[in-house]
Amino acid sequence: MQTTIAAAEAVGNRPMWERRPPLWLAAAAVAGGWAALYSIGRWLLLFALGPVHEDVLMYYAAAQVGIRHGWSAIYNQTLFGSVSPAAAEIVDLHRPFASPPLLAWLFAPLTVFPEPVAFAVWTALSLVALVLAWRLVAPYEGLAKVALLLVAIGLWPVLLVFYFGQPTMFLIALVAAAWWLCGHDRPATAGVVLAVATFLKPQALLLLPVALMFSGRIRAVAGWAAGCGALGVATVITLGPSGLSAWETALKEVQGLPVDTEYTLTHLLGTGLATYMLWGLQGAVALGIAWAHRADYSILLLAAWLVLRTGPPVWHRLYLLAGVIPMQLMTFGAGNLPVPLDIAVHAPQLIWNAGWLAILGLSARRARAAT
Repeated sequence: MQTTIAAAEAVGNRPMWERRPPLWLAAAAVAGGWAALYSIGRWLLLFALGPVHEDVLMYYAAAQVGIRHGWSAIYNQTLFGSVSPAAAEIVDLHRPFASPPLLAWLFAPLTVFPEPVAFAVWTALSLVALVLAWRLVAPYEGLAKVALLLVAIGLWPVLLVFYFGQPTMFLIALVAAAWWLCGHDRPATAGVVLAVATFLKPQALLLLPVALMFSGRIRAVAGWAAGCGALGVATVITLGPSGLSAWETALKEVQGLPVDTEYTLTHLLGTGLATYMLWGLQGAVALGIAWAHRADYSILLLAAWLVLRTGPPVWHRLYLLAGVIPMQLMTFGAGNLPVPLDIAVHAPQLIWNAGWLAILGLSARRARAAT
């Protein structure tokens, strides 16, 4: 198997006209292509049935409120009805706009388009961000690298990100860019890029600055702190006391929404002590890995690409490949399910995540012992 992978990598380094990939690689690329085609077709169908998702509608409405009434008013949910009756209906369902203001600022230029067109443009930009991250981070060359992109597009969680209009792809691109900048001896700039990602979706990057600190990248952490400071000042000035207070109220209202915890430990175990202990354990392991691998660091897709760049053993690559199964199983997670089926849908991905974290931890320990 190791010889086959090496052969695939060698094939990828030859000119296009000389390449004849092994059968397994060609099959993987074809399977990834069909999966990507399915995801694209599914998104187009969903777009035809409902051309604006609720989340994107809220981003769009918040940007319109900011443009018309001032940015300090974007969390004043009573104003949403003045720009979008549909957004006002979402607010009435106790789902207010609570995202960071940076997301509304980014959506401001898209308000020149009707809502469906803005959604389509946002999705296209998200796809461009994913491709950019792939170009920067994904390993291999030629068909092997293309296969990684096709598989990524075909994953169910990636389709969900595109459908919901979440900024996750921009986060992936920003983190990938930060990784590239660190590798090209520009850690302060990398930190600033991470600060932008942090202010876009802070809950997704909670441990990354701490991991950078543990791994000894002080200049990157300093750049991140400086960037966060500048964006924080801009946020305070832009929102003012009334806007900050309204944002706090909105955040309290959305806490605990089932949609935000469906694919987390909270969904299966609740918010009790066991959940917090497992989160703490996973966080500690992640920071330990960051400390052990002070020479390189790493949202599962991006992390997988980064790990593949290090040339892990075949069994580790097969474990990553097996991770596609629980991700696709999440397809059946929508709606209210009977408890046994609910566990069968959600638990495999959480178990796989924990297993991979353990593998990374053991690999880090062995690498540390070998030095």
